[in-house]
Amino acid sequence: MRGAHDIAAVILAFAELCSAQSTGSGEVEMIRLLAQQVQELQEKVRILEARSTISVPATEGTTVEAQSVERIPGTFPGPNLLHEQHGIQWRGFAEVNYKVLNQRRPELGTFGFVPGSAGNFYTGDFDLFLTSRINDRASVLAEIVFGEGDAQSFDVDLERALVKYDYNDHLKMSFGRYHTGIGYYNTAFHSGKWLQTTADRPLVMEFANDGGLLPTQAVGVSVTGTVPSGKLGLNYLFEYGSSDTIRPELDGSGITDDENNGNHFNVGFFARPEAFPGLQIGGSFYHDKINRAESGSDVRLGQSIVNGYVVYLAHRIEFLNEGFLIRQSFEHSKLAFNMPAFYSQISRKFGSMRPFFRYQYVNANLDTMFEDVLLRHGPSFGVRYDFNENMAFKTQLDHTLRKGKADLNGLQMQLAVTF
Repeated sequence: MRGAHDIAAVILAFAELCSAQSTGSGEVEMIRLLAQQVQELQEKVRILEARSTISVPATEGTTVEAQSVERIPGTFPGPNLLHEQHGIQWRGFAEVNYKVLNQRRPELGTFGFVPGSAGNFYTGDFDLFLTSRINDRASVLAEIVFGEGDAQSFDVDLERALVKYDYNDHLKMSFGRYHTGIGYYNTAFHSGKWLQTTADRPLVMEFANDGGLLPTQAVGVSVTGTVPSGKLGLNYLFEYGSSDTIRPELDGSGITDDENNGNHFNVGFFARPEAFPGLQIGGSFYHDKINRAESGSDVRLGQSIVNGYVVYLAHRIEFLNEGFLIRQSFEHSKLAFNMPAFYSQISRKFGSMRPFFRYQYVNANLDTMFEDVLLRHGPSFGVRYDFNENMAFKTQLDHTLRKGKADLNGLQMQLAVTF
């Protein structure tokens, strides 16, 4: 833009010099043309000054390279960028799925999937992620999901709604509805299936309203930031809020468990050592009180969840490992149940293809909230193919061993997009 100003100044000076001398009709015409060019250049300078450069922040919990685009009012950013309208930046995620199981006895049907041996199509989640900056430190974040239910019915879920205030790198606060920071997966991958490599989440980290075991959402306050630790790259997390976990059982019984959670606290730490780029090591401790569904409101259980993880994301390699110990103990009793769970997932990208393998394990107790889960473990493997930066196709095979039941085999195919 400075160059355009300089050109305009030179032409104006030249025009003034010419007009100060006695001129003929040819010179007058030349001056008129020069003046017209000056006006055109000034208009271009005005348009350049009106242009704004918008920065594309990483979606919360994901690694996205920051990009920028010159934006003129009335134009639309490229498809790989956050869209903006009246100061609200937004991005969308959508999916189309096909799933089939190898037996007629039903498991949980989520996202409109009808369980049984016949394959079925379903749309899954349609997710809108919105952010708006209030000032240099304050912003608002919202995630709205349109989910498919039974018989192609749809509902609207406010997955996240946060008022965020970043005082500095050491103190970043969020107030509202958030995804709990239990472990890595729940903070790194939100509702958009396009973000994750696999077609679904590990069972232990599945959202509670889809049969997952953990309190994945809450309303309250979440505080995070860096801890002065040199090259260790230490970060902390603290959450205090109210969960209201309502979980459908996996056995096809149609029973829904309302845990009636009490207020919880969650404390976590993770390190990103400078000497090992792409490595993250962390853990968390969560505690609240819940009801055992069939026992009535007078029977309460203390619930504690301990998590530890090691994650490596670099050189096109994705290596995710998380372990959990879920402990539920009856109040005024020594009776307690310890239930371990873990998953391990590895993938590597070759061009547009990313083959992946995942093994998961859950060992729940019959006398707890998870009597429908019991012992489940097994592998999943498949491949993700990225057509471009906005569209991916995933094929996934699952083999699940279940205590007291026949093994469950499944095929999932998913077309995931972002826009």
